[in-house]
Amino acid sequence: MDLPKLYSEDSGLHKIKPGLNFKLLLAVLVISVIAGIGTGYFLSGSGRISLKTPEYASEDTKTFRDFAEGKITKKPENKNDTSEGTHLLIRDGATPVNLTSSVVDLSAYENKKVKVFGETNKATGAGWFMDVGRVELVE
Repeated sequence: MDLPKLYSEDSGLHKIKPGLNFKLLLAVLVISVIAGIGTGYFLSGSGRISLKTPEYASEDTKTFRDFAEGKITKKPENKNDTSEGTHLLIRDGATPVNLTSSVVDLSAYENKKVKVFGETNKATGAGWFMDVGRVELVE
């Protein structure tokens, strides 16, 4: 039983130089890596916060409709603390708000008076627990 020939003298494949395939593959690989790095660099800057920027605003006003004003502090490390969040918003004469955010770098606003906009979430140990989507500097 004869197996079919996948390669023939007439196919033209024998005319391509072996070194050209490697160079073409290497060129495509280098261009892909450069394009990927460039795209990652461009996209990483689009949603990040800068300390020079006075506010970070999410365009999602339906999700982030709740707000509070106060001073953001890092939440103290306490093994017995069962409340949620990474930071606290200390408000004058009111219960502190436990804060978390996957959108905003809250540590950039520590010890600053701010107005935060977010979504109130169900809390197990906190009086008020908010997922922050927007921060505005007050002072």
